[in-house]
Amino acid sequence: MKKRFDQIGPKTLIRKEAGSLVQQEEIKGLIKILPEFEALIPPLLSEEYAQLALNVQKEGCREPLLIWHTTQATLDGSDDLSPAYVLIDGHNRYAICQTFHLDFKILLREFPGKENVRDFMIDNQLGRRNLTPEQTAYLRGLRYLQTKRQTGRPASSTEHELVDSPPAIDLTTDSPKTANRTETTLAKQFNVSAKTIRLDASYAKGLDKLAEPLKKQVLSRQVKLGKGLLIRLGDLPQPVPPVESVDQLNRLLAEPPTPNGEPYTQPVIPEKTQEHITQVLQLAANLNDPDADIRATCLQLIDQLQRIVSRMDQ
Repeated sequence: MKKRFDQIGPKTLIRKEAGSLVQQEEIKGLIKILPEFEALIPPLLSEEYAQLALNVQKEGCREPLLIWHTTQATLDGSDDLSPAYVLIDGHNRYAICQTFHLDFKILLREFPGKENVRDFMIDNQLGRRNLTPEQTAYLRGLRYLQTKRQTGRPASSTEHELVDSPPAIDLTTDSPKTANRTETTLAKQFNVSAKTIRLDASYAKGLDKLAEPLKKQVLSRQVKLGKGLLIRLGDLPQPVPPVESVDQLNRLLAEPPTPNGEPYTQPVIPEKTQEHITQVLQLAANLNDPDADIRATCLQLIDQLQRIVSRMDQ
């Protein structure tokens, strides 16, 4: 039984064999890696990657790599209907196999477009157990933002047919209450509150404003940044250049908004006072952390604020 499938419908997919061995080898040589998809894969720590490399060298690449079978036109909006094969799961294993010249299996999947692939990749990563809390919050936030972007988007003029594909939950029905319903649906799906989903969305926007190296360090817990700081960064209305360091982030959040894009001149602040201001910002950010001791944090805030006032009175 066939089902109609359009650009904003259920994000189902079909499973395809990769064809004969000759066809498989041809496809392997055509695999593309899109940076926008690779960015959805939580980074491994160096020791985790090293262990994975040892396992793959010893046991081979046991699980097939997932490949999106599409066309070049779908990828870049051109008129080129030649086939394209995009890696959507198994980026680390693929890199290891390429480095050590190891063979691997592939499994083709078909999706209507990039948005559907992103949905699949996010949900696929969230289904894994080895995510850090930062990675989980980031992916949940991306899932919410992804759904909101799709809401109200007109259907593509080209429809696709999938065979025997089970319907998925459709979060994109156009309605005045779509945002609330999306929050509620995702909250139930991930067993968290709707407020957590909203905060995760701001957190994801904040992480995406970091330079890629810093973002990877935060997601892999090599650099610790309070969730509240990144939520504030994500909620900034004005565009900002990629944030490359924690100090740059603290300075950015300490600056008042600039009306009409006029340049803001940061007043000269004594070094010791700046240290107290940085402490205040970090403590204030911790108030958004559900695990924080609110009373103790407030007392520390009061102490730091009093120190700042004292220095200003000198």
